[in-house]
Amino acid sequence: MLARRVQQHGLSLIELMITMAIGLMMMAALSAVFANTIGVNSRSLQLSQLQEESTVVMELMASDLRRAGFRANAHLVVVDPDNASTDFNDSVVVSHHPDEAPQSCVLFRYDANQNGSFDGSAELFGYRLRSGQIQRRQDAADCGSAGWQALTSADMVAVESLTFTLTERSSGTLLEQIITLALTTANPTDDTLKRQLAAEVVVRNAF
Repeated sequence: MLARRVQQHGLSLIELMITMAIGLMMMAALSAVFANTIGVNSRSLQLSQLQEESTVVMELMASDLRRAGFRANAHLVVVDPDNASTDFNDSVVVSHHPDEAPQSCVLFRYDANQNGSFDGSAELFGYRLRSGQIQRRQDAADCGSAGWQALTSADMVAVESLTFTLTERSSGTLLEQIITLALTTANPTDDTLKRQLAAEVVVRNAF
């Protein structure tokens, strides 16, 4: 009995080339989607880091400014005004460095060690915009002086603007000062990534 011959058919060269071309196009499409996803995730991460850095520095400045004018034994202003300390009265001053925008620096003082008296440069504080960064006051430096300490990092955030607006209002028999902070930051390598923050600080120690 003769064995039946079974014919086997494979892919022709043209079919193989078409299959490979389709495969390559699918891989290219997947690579493009993957690269786009990585890019979106990278921007999202950068924006998140910018938001975090901006929020932290804004909260730090606002928290510190709320203490402006504080002094121990503040009740003496009411019960014994003749013997009450006036060293911390009207302690908030808004100014700017000569090379920066107006209202981009704030100086203030408060009774840091809570002894009821002013102890010089250790109780002088402030924040300013300088060369795209936020700096914190050191010693008795004024807005135009050197010797300030960087509060933000140029590698993490570029500060485009910082303003302090000081107003006053009466609350019953007391005078309150209002400091409005406005901050605009950007990613140092991609200035299309920006954040704008604002805060209002009520200074209740402005006797």
